Amino acid sequence: MNLKVSFDLLTLEVFYEETKDIIIDSIIEKIYQIGSTDIFWEIYSPHNGRYNLVLSVHPQLYRIQLTRKNFPYPSKPPSFSMLLRKHLEGGRILDYYLIPQERIIEFKIKTFPEENKKVILELMGKYSNLILVNENNIIIDAIKHVPSEINRFREVIPGANYIYPPKSIKIPISELTEDKLESLLNKDIPIRDLILKEISHMNPHIVNEIIEDIGNKMANILTLTEKNILKERLLNIKEKIIRREFKPIAYLINGEPITFSLFPLKEYEDLEKKEFDKVYKLVDYIYSYAFEKALFTQKKNRLLEIIKTNIEKVEEKIKELDSQIKEGEDSEIFKIKGEILILNQSSIRKGLEKVTFLNPYNPNEYIEIELDPSLSAIENAQKYFKKYKKLKRGISILKDYKSKLEEELFYLNSIEFSIENANSLSELMEIEEELEKEGYIKEKKEKSQKKIKKSEPYKFISSDGFEIYVGKNNKQNDHITFNLAKPEDIWLHARGIPGAHVIIKAQDKEVPDSTLYEAGALAAYFSKGRNSTYVPVDYTFRRYLQKPKGAKPGFVIYKNEKTIFAKPEEALIFLSQEFKDSFKVRW
Repeated sequence: MNLKVSFDLLTLEVFYEETKDIIIDSIIEKIYQIGSTDIFWEIYSPHNGRYNLVLSVHPQLYRIQLTRKNFPYPSKPPSFSMLLRKHLEGGRILDYYLIPQERIIEFKIKTFPEENKKVILELMGKYSNLILVNENNIIIDAIKHVPSEINRFREVIPGANYIYPPKSIKIPISELTEDKLESLLNKDIPIRDLILKEISHMNPHIVNEIIEDIGNKMANILTLTEKNILKERLLNIKEKIIRREFKPIAYLINGEPITFSLFPLKEYEDLEKKEFDKVYKLVDYIYSYAFEKALFTQKKNRLLEIIKTNIEKVEEKIKELDSQIKEGEDSEIFKIKGEILILNQSSIRKGLEKVTFLNPYNPNEYIEIELDPSLSAIENAQKYFKKYKKLKRGISILKDYKSKLEEELFYLNSIEFSIENANSLSELMEIEEELEKEGYIKEKKEKSQKKIKKSEPYKFISSDGFEIYVGKNNKQNDHITFNLAKPEDIWLHARGIPGAHVIIKAQDKEVPDSTLYEAGALAAYFSKGRNSTYVPVDYTFRRYLQKPKGAKPGFVIYKNEKTIFAKPEEALIFLSQEFKDSFKVRW
């Protein structure tokens, strides 16, 4: 199920109240930007320590967020973040305030010796923006430019006067009365739309609770009883909001958040819940998950695009080589043509473009031979002999080159498999690092503000008590095979297809067949043969493995192997709830 989030006015208002004392007087130590929409301020609060303050204008994940999590950021900062660094880094946040009844947050920042600056965060869905202005309210720059061609009433470009967006015309929840509700409920509008459009601090979850047993009827056809129920519920919500009687809750399915609310929701009451004592902590939990998932998906798609492009290039080269090799293997005909020209030189005059003679090696076949009219019969023959020798000599070189390309193709397919099966950002970052070292990624990769915890190989315990390790990518495959495994441990791999290295730690004991077949099932499951009924899996002692000098990560050669036929589905017994959790997007 997709995550359903909405950074509404109520969430923003409570977030602001809870974080005001943390943010005011904080020092902006570092500014960086991820993508085109998310600005991060690393702030130091004298009384609360360091935080990352996230100011996002993402069309779906627009928000303000206070977190202690660390994120990977580009080594080359975008121009807007460079501008913010110039004007704001080292500055102190003098004030931080919320425009009443609006989703607009303002920061007043002092940097010596410059004049005070103001940063305005407008949280308005796809129209969200982050704007830097000077003391005279002149726009220095914005993360999104809005020229007059798009909005002639409100330009957002450098040098323009900053103008606030039009004020909300909704009824403030604090001013809601029974009389005002009576007037609203006479309108010819569905009640769900009516409440969302006419009353502040409402969101779809709250409205669904309010109209739960009434339905989304037209307001003006409601019965008196239904109107009274709606009035009572709306006024009850009003009192809870005024008294700040919140119960911040995240709702989860299989341990993954799907939505959040400041009030308990009946429609999700049967789901797993995670409660928080503060709204800003709930916001951090929900949006960190959502942002990490977005980063994971973005990086995964980017890496897959790089790999698929390289796979296509290698496949095209192999196709070209096959054509050249076939031509080389057909080179005998050029030798025969040269011999025919020598045999019949006396009957071939200079200037002819082609001739036809009987094939001396096949009396039933005539061969047509193209000639260079400017050359004699002997010179044309020498030309054919030269072509024959060149093709013969080159065919072995071409086959060697093709073999190397096939090895590269296998490697790229194994990388593609690792990317497709990755389930954490740290795994993708390890793969990205490998691709950078191998030259498939030229530009500098993202750096991390602080060291992000590296992913670990999967570890399982067989039914006989033996440890089984499974690599998640080529880097981990090399690690478990050549660092973790001892010579007497058993190594397994799906035969002839990309997949994980699997190690059984023998612990100076004889490994029983039951453990061997369980490890074989894991090798089959973590391979491209996962959807097959049976997968051939080779196994041998670790001492029979070698990594050739200069070989790519994950590549080994082995001997004295035996083969079992394993069922990938039999690995499912190891997929306990704890293991399934590792398939969630996380750091």
